[in-house]
Amino acid sequence: MSLPTKHPAQEFRQYRRLVSWTILSLIALGSSYLLLSVGVNLYRRRHALPAGAQVSAQVSDADVSSCFGELRDVAVALRKYLERSHHLLANDDADELQRWADEGAVWRAQWVGLGQRCRFAAGPRPIGARKEMEAMAAAHEELGNIQTTYTESLKRFAKDLVPRLGRLDKRLTKLGEAIGTTGSPSGDWK
Repeated sequence: MSLPTKHPAQEFRQYRRLVSWTILSLIALGSSYLLLSVGVNLYRRRHALPAGAQVSAQVSDADVSSCFGELRDVAVALRKYLERSHHLLANDDADELQRWADEGAVWRAQWVGLGQRCRFAAGPRPIGARKEMEAMAAAHEELGNIQTTYTESLKRFAKDLVPRLGRLDKRLTKLGEAIGTTGSPSGDWK
């Protein structure tokens, strides 16, 4: 008597199904984790929270050190944000402009959060406030003024001077065609 033999494909069907479901589950979990982490990252970037509790009226050395570290980080972030603005001048990409504006809103939220946490924007300081905190409050205010002034200047440039440069480029292109020379004299300006 011989035993009935199963076809090799049928013998491993259950195992292949188990492996397929396991792989599908891992892919679904990984994709969910990726989407969740991207969402959390975007939320945190748009809704900056102060890094710690608000400093007390009696400022300690740890509070001064913490506020200074955050102030330095906000100053570095402003410098990087402003340096990225030169990409806006090279083209008319609306997505790039929106990304830059979003980064500005994130920076502004961090700046405001720092001011609230370290009591830089709390109005008059208590009598006997530390000199370091006064100096940091002045630097904090100056950072806000720099960002506002720079943004207004950039908007003015985009509104007033970019169209003039575009018209000048067209005139020079026509002049070049009349002379027999081609090429954009001002680079990428349109």
